[in-house]
Amino acid sequence: MIKSQDYLIVKEFIPDEIEQGSILNIFTNNVTAHTHGFHKYPAKFIPHIPKWAINKYLSRQKSKTILDPFCGSGTTLVEGILVGHNVIGIDIDPLSCLIAKVKTTAVNISELNKVSDWLVKGIKKKKRGEFKPECETIEHWFPKETINKLSIIRTLINQIPERFGDNKSIKDIQHLLIICFSSIIRRVSYADNESQKTYVSHTHIKAPEEPLSLFLSQLDLFKERITKFSENIKPKLRNRIICSSSTDSLKVKLKGQNIDLAITSPPYIKAIDYIYNQMVELFWIGDLFGIQTQPKQNEKKKEYIGTKHFYKKEFVEYTPFETIIGIKKLDDKIQRVFKIDKKNGHKHAYITFKYFVGMENHFAEISKCLDKGRHYIMVVGDSSVSNIPFNTADFLTEIAERNGFKITNKWGYKIKNRYMRFDRNGRGGIIEIDWVLDLEKI
Repeated sequence: MIKSQDYLIVKEFIPDEIEQGSILNIFTNNVTAHTHGFHKYPAKFIPHIPKWAINKYLSRQKSKTILDPFCGSGTTLVEGILVGHNVIGIDIDPLSCLIAKVKTTAVNISELNKVSDWLVKGIKKKKRGEFKPECETIEHWFPKETINKLSIIRTLINQIPERFGDNKSIKDIQHLLIICFSSIIRRVSYADNESQKTYVSHTHIKAPEEPLSLFLSQLDLFKERITKFSENIKPKLRNRIICSSSTDSLKVKLKGQNIDLAITSPPYIKAIDYIYNQMVELFWIGDLFGIQTQPKQNEKKKEYIGTKHFYKKEFVEYTPFETIIGIKKLDDKIQRVFKIDKKNGHKHAYITFKYFVGMENHFAEISKCLDKGRHYIMVVGDSSVSNIPFNTADFLTEIAERNGFKITNKWGYKIKNRYMRFDRNGRGGIIEIDWVLDLEKI
């Protein structure tokens, strides 16, 4: 590492030992290797962090079990299984879980080639699709011709089990093709490609890409990557993806499984609205999860940690002066939000309170699942609420410490890939640094 201004320069590999409080500037072109680049996903952390943690704590060991309790699109899980470990991922977002499952599941390459050859022929031959999204405003989001072409692809993917057999091997291939399909949808829509919110800009008119050629190109990429992945991982390794909250009954969900290392990046306060971000994709594949319409999506949002979606009746009686977390600096911050923000302070204070309560429940649960001496690596960014800064990493450290952990190190790295990490007009702030908390179960 070379010191440069306030940052320590790192090229590709993070050293095992990092000085407390260091901030790394990681130079790399290698964030979409293997299956990592299958699907865009907001606010995901770079694979170098789980790779660092696995190398530090499970070096020269095999077939251990790594848990990511907020697994998102599966970055930790991919890194874990690539070096010979079993992986368990938990996430409340169903599309995230399917992406993570696809990225960590080896497939039968001979069967994949048969299915994909049939699919490509069908796409080139079929003139009209039968699948119809339940979105009444679908023509606001997609050109008419694109709607039919996407319908053709989805219709054919739906027919795969009937055509090739309804077994696990074929189901894994069908899931791979669903995620391949999902990965092009934003690009072929009118919706802005980079925005955190799914919307059609009337000032920067977008020309959607042509869907059939884009899908076929993406299919070639998926086949190449999953072939290499399937050839490189050991067949006896297990990947288990659990679509559920990680704030309750973790021990029940894990069925007593011994966890050797936990690595994660939890949501931020006033978290990214993952469902809103994935809205155009969910118009086309949300039926698989029961969230294909906006009313169903709005109900699902309320289950997420850090969610902003609460009815007023849920917080009308809440005040941060009567209901506290028990960490003075944190309670003071929440009270300031309540008092200073005359427009949204009541709701924002409640959102922040619920976030830290949810994370406390999470730490209490995961503490039951880790033996003494095991490590939990957590990557989190600080936030601002109603223009009041919250040192989230420090507050989560205090909460972890009162739930059976001790902090052994804290260091950060500069965020470079700003896909959906931009200033939210004072409603969250741009996040410059992700902090890495190295927690040990005591």
